[in-house]
Formats: sequence, C-alpha cells, structure tokens
Amino acid sequence: MGNFHLTESGKKYLAAVVTCILVYFFMKFISPIVSPFIFAFLVAGILNPLAQFFHRKMKIRKPVIAGTILFVACVLAAVVFWLLISALVTGGSKMAVQMPDYQEELSHFLEDCCNMMEQRFGVDGVRVEKFIMEQVNVFVENLEVKVLPAVMGKSVGYMKSIVNFVSFVVVMVIGVLLIMKDYDALIQKIREEEELKGVREVGKKVLLYVKTFVKAQIIILCIISAVCAVVLTVLGMKGGAFYGLLTGFMDMLPFIGTGIMLIPLAILRFIDGNYWQALLVFCLYAACALIREFLEPKLIGERVGVWPVGILFAVFAGIQLFGVWGIIKGPLALVIICETCKYLWREKEQVEP
Repeated sequence: MGNFHLTESGKKYLAAVVTCILVYFFMKFISPIVSPFIFAFLVAGILNPLAQFFHRKMKIRKPVIAGTILFVACVLAAVVFWLLISALVTGGSKMAVQMPDYQEELSHFLEDCCNMMEQRFGVDGVRVEKFIMEQVNVFVENLEVKVLPAVMGKSVGYMKSIVNFVSFVVVMVIGVLLIMKDYDALIQKIREEEELKGVREVGKKVLLYVKTFVKAQIIILCIISAVCAVVLTVLGMKGGAFYGLLTGFMDMLPFIGTGIMLIPLAILRFIDGNYWQALLVFCLYAACALIREFLEPKLIGERVGVWPVGILFAVFAGIQLFGVWGIIKGPLALVIICETCKYLWREKEQVEP
C-alpha cells in the first residue's frame, strides 16, 4: 500500500474534527464534574480587585472579604427567590379560588357560541355543547389521574436536582475561598508557563464570550421586562408592572421562558370575555420570543467574532446534544472549537517555513 499523505486542508479538517470530538466529550462528561471549580475561578477573578482594595484599606484577609461578599449575595438571591415563589404561590391560590367563576364564565361563553352556531348554521347547539363539555371533563380527569401523579412521582428527581444545585453552590463557594488565598500566584504561574500559551489565548476568547453572554442576557431581560410591563399596564391589568418584570426574569431561565406567565394570563383574559386583551397578550408572548431570537444571536455573535446564525445553530445543536443547558453549552462549545482551531492553524503556519 502506498504512503497515505494528507493535504494541508485535510490536516486542518482533521484537526477540526478531533477538536469537535474532544470538546463534545468535555462538555458531555467532564464539565459537570469540574464546573464548580471553573465557576469558582471566574468568581474569584471578579472578586479579586474588590478584595485587594479592602485588603489594602482595612488589612482584612482576602478570603474573609470574598466570603462576606458571597454570603451577602447568597442572602439577597435567597430573598429574591423567596419573593418570586411567594408571588407565584399567591397568584396560584387566587386562581384556584376563582376557578369556579372561570368555569361558570366558560360555560356561558360556550353556550352563547353554540347558540350562535345553531342560529347561523343550523347545527344542534346543545349536542355540540355537550360534546365539548365531555371532552373538557375527560381532559380534567386525565390531568388529575395521569399528569398530577406523574409530576408528584418526579418529586424525588426534583429534590435530587435541588440537592445537586445546593452542593454545586457550596463547593463553588469553598473553592472561591481557597482560590482567593493564592489567586495572584496562580495567575502569575499561568502567565509564565509557555506550555499554557494556547490555553491562555483560547481562555481569553471564552471569557469574552461569557462576559458578552451575561451582558446580552441582562439587556434582553431589561427589554422584555420593560415591554411586558408597559403592555400589561396599558391593558389595565392589576399588577401589570410586577408581572412584566417577573416575565422578563422567567424568560432569562433556559427551562421556563415567558410562556409560563403570559399564556395563563391570556387564557384567563379570554375566559373573562376580554378577547382583545387575550389576543394582545398572545401577541406579546410571540413578540417576546421574537425579541430573544433576534437579539441573542446578534448581541452575542457579532461581539465574539461568530456569525449570528452560527450562535443560533449552536443553541439548537446544544439543546439536542446536552438538553436544556445546551442553550449555554452549545455556543460555549462553538467558541472553544473556533478559537482552538484558529490557534492550531496559526501555530502550524508559524512553524512551517
């Protein structure tokens, strides 16, 4: 057999394929293990300038300063989370109390529709109404018999997720406190090691992406919150500003979105007979989805040197490969692959005469 020889373009493609495989393996199997420590290093980098300032002014050790800041941040996050949960529970309780009224209004609405159909088209309105109500009852029974027990049956899984999240936060906080003690020495060591040159260059781009991603989410959060608050307030909805802000926050979460707030609001408006308001709330839901789909690739892609369509593809592929967290992992993996390939190709060109 003759000697197998790759062309220069073939070597580039091979390097790209190997990089994709390694990045996928890291994102799929390694990142869940090392992510608390990666986040700890990033948080330590954010807190280090502030810790140095207070250390110089007050002669307090940096780990103590970092621990105090993290404690205050955790307390504030817990308070905000508790307020959100309380608001959702209160809203759900009010909805449950008003449910008989909604059912009665739905029954009247259905009766009027069936009477109109009987007058205009000659169909048996009573029969149509009876059929629809039977289907509604079947749906409610299935909800009680199948859906609710299934949700309750997954309570162990939910508790496991909560425990995993708490463990993640605890390990990250401990990691931050330990890293803060030797942060400056670690950074100096990373800068001096020639073997870590590629890691440094790729890491800078990844940090730029993370910074850009966070800023983009804050911008989108503010825009969607403002739009929802204004529209819901103009519609005369009680607490419209609060619901708008809450909708924007929900939209930022990759596994919830605006639908959990706006769709129930639209349905309740429809049942109340406010058809135009219901239609406008549905349009608001569609507008929020379009705002995110338009702004996210544009804000992230153009600033990190990746085409917006590439970020959109990475989000879609990430969801398929990694689940809901693929919204974050997908674009992050794309940035790592692109920057690693650029570095490898550039180094190869410099080595060759």
